[in-house]
Amino acid sequence: MEAEESGNPWQLIAREDARAALELIESNHPGADPSLGDARFLERIRIARANVEQRLTKVDSYPAYNALMSGLAADFGDGHIWSTALVEYKFRAWTGIILSRRGGAWIVGAQEQHDGERDIVGFRLVSCDGADVDAWARERIGLFKGNPEVESQLAQNAAWLLLRDGNPFLTRPESCVLESPQGVREQVDLNWRQIQVADLEPFIVRAEGKRTGAGMGVEKFDRGYWIKLETLGAGAAEVVAEVDKHQKELRTAPMVVLDLRGNGGGDSSYASAIATTLVGAETVAAAARPADDCRGAFWRVSPGNLEMLRGWRDRLARDDAKSFSYVSDLVQDMEAALIESRAFAPALPSCAREPSTEIIADGHKLPSPEMLGRLVLLTDRSCFSSCLIAADLFLRLGALHVGEATDVSTRYMEVRQEVLPSGIRTFSTLQKVALGLEDYGPFEPEVNYSGDLADTEKIQGWISQLQ
Repeated sequence: MEAEESGNPWQLIAREDARAALELIESNHPGADPSLGDARFLERIRIARANVEQRLTKVDSYPAYNALMSGLAADFGDGHIWSTALVEYKFRAWTGIILSRRGGAWIVGAQEQHDGERDIVGFRLVSCDGADVDAWARERIGLFKGNPEVESQLAQNAAWLLLRDGNPFLTRPESCVLESPQGVREQVDLNWRQIQVADLEPFIVRAEGKRTGAGMGVEKFDRGYWIKLETLGAGAAEVVAEVDKHQKELRTAPMVVLDLRGNGGGDSSYASAIATTLVGAETVAAAARPADDCRGAFWRVSPGNLEMLRGWRDRLARDDAKSFSYVSDLVQDMEAALIESRAFAPALPSCAREPSTEIIADGHKLPSPEMLGRLVLLTDRSCFSSCLIAADLFLRLGALHVGEATDVSTRYMEVRQEVLPSGIRTFSTLQKVALGLEDYGPFEPEVNYSGDLADTEKIQGWISQLQ
């Protein structure tokens, strides 16, 4: 990465941090090694590098530096690759309007009325500065926040669209056309002013609704049983045990709901265990994704990834003999691979460069489940990583999907992050590839829920009425 020497400290900091972030990806991410043959990922690296070069000349402040690093992470199109600020910039410019994403439209979700401004909460945004709002919003989110083709990521970033965080690479809209709930359109001139981040939060919460998770546990509701699984991490084992305890009642209930609201992932084996208790091992095995012959987990070999594996091994030494043995063998293999200048541990098979032949939806009939009632899957936009594997399994089991669309996850796994040279920001990478798998998600619900996803009582009443 070349850039002219400058007396501008923020440009120098941005150049060094961007170089370190790209090095982190290129030296540690499986997709960055040409032997895997992931042309799309290699192209993302090229685009990311070009964008950094183009944007560096405009970096003259901390907000501009933040924008460059956020854009660099967004260029990879993977929610597991992020850049987190360790120093918060306390101010934003805003128009008194916070947008939300509802039913595929951009809606004014909250507003601070200023100097006689009229109430426009609930109005739909149509265009800004003459540009169609959907194209305008998707471009901005795609450049600096997330994947513009994934509905959940559009929703997650809607509030940001009419905020200014000092990003010098985006122009500030001056006027927008809005449409009232009655269908009347009008042009609104935007009144930009400064606000502290802490003062923004209540407006964002008001616009997006209170985002609460499912909680954890098993309880009865009007139509049967409700399994609350907010995480596949700590606490999930207790939910599995509770499901086992109530197996007879769950299998004979008219309806069982698996509630994954707020679930950002963890260990998908907990979801598999719940599914097995509900429908039986034979049905779960038949519902598994059929993988092609070229499959398995392969780690990118690097000193940084090896250090992470050693730490993982040491943490397992006292509590999990089986996992400790597996990770110890992996550490030994990666140590040998570093000496041999091998790119992957275990060694990558020659078939890895060939396109996957996995069938995502094979349409075969499953064995009759041991559960008699209806299975319902409830998700929100937070469903990511291993939550998507859980959702995929329950959809394959025939669950009715309701709620909000999920996020999307790639075949790359095992995230870790490092603090960049400046010490004021981090950047993450992934370390492992699962051959034989493709992306999980995004999953669009068969029945969308347009109400407040934080109101469990209302959601339960709504689901109880589903036929």
